Amino acid sequence: MKYTIDGHFDLLSDVAIRRKNGEHQVIKRLYYPSFQKGDITGIVASIFVDSQFLPYNGLTVAMEQIAALHCEIKESSDIFMLCTNSEDFITAAATNKIGILLSFEGAEPITSCLMLHAFYAAGVRGLGLTWSRRNIAADGCDFTGNLKKGGLTNFGHALLKEAESLHMIIDVSHLSDEGVDDVLSSTSCPIIASHSNARTITHNNRNLKDEHLREIAKRGGVVGLNGCSIITADSGTLATKEHLIKHLDYMIHIMGEDHVGLGFDFCDLFLQNSSKQDLEKMPEFPFDILSGAHKDIPDFLQQLKQHHYSDTQISKIAGENWIHTFKKILDY
Repeated sequence: MKYTIDGHFDLLSDVAIRRKNGEHQVIKRLYYPSFQKGDITGIVASIFVDSQFLPYNGLTVAMEQIAALHCEIKESSDIFMLCTNSEDFITAAATNKIGILLSFEGAEPITSCLMLHAFYAAGVRGLGLTWSRRNIAADGCDFTGNLKKGGLTNFGHALLKEAESLHMIIDVSHLSDEGVDDVLSSTSCPIIASHSNARTITHNNRNLKDEHLREIAKRGGVVGLNGCSIITADSGTLATKEHLIKHLDYMIHIMGEDHVGLGFDFCDLFLQNSSKQDLEKMPEFPFDILSGAHKDIPDFLQQLKQHHYSDTQISKIAGENWIHTFKKILDY
């Protein structure tokens, strides 16, 4: 496989915490062995602020995570490189490095549109407006569907326009349905959902409706297949790789094979850092369907062959589709 890209990985919260405690080369020591076994050539690293740090410390946490990545890359420049466009991912793969792109998972650290330019200068290229909660930009979806949700706020619309003008990647994973509608009606650029599945297969508000899947594909975007148990199978059902492949089959049926990638959202390693407040938002305790995280990806791709996926289709899903969409958005 020429490219294997994980479109969403909550790497940086753990890295920042460990670096504040005096550790160095955290990604190289703790994550690189799994990346190697998984043949990973690129990841999208999310900037996520746990609810325990809100509302006052969102900016601090975000800046620490960004700074932590820059320090890690400086210490291990022979292994990692910061990616801000599609060519960087191609270069990373060609030079046996792992390319890392920075993306917000929730706009809590951003309190003015002008601030977005500072984050852009620091290498951030993706904007997910929400996690599964409300912020000043938009309403996130809740996992259970019990809460009434709205769309984007006036600030959210302004931030969206600013991100589009900067040719940033706009990510609708975790947005409410109304928020996704607002994004699609207010923009003309390709849109992604970095880590979402199909609601027709598993009825969870974290998953996307068919109409949203179709529109993302129509725009030339990508949806990343999510391997988190709670949105891959119905509550009370043990989620398996077969459930995951069922989502993949369906999304390709709706969107086409050029518009689905990987966004496994591996979380088992990070739940120890999650607050009770955030975990309580979930219908049940989540787990990674690919229990070995990135090192299990080759086996999963091999399983797709057994489901009659061609080598060409698997290469697209593994990374080529992300490369093509990044090119459309970031390379201008």
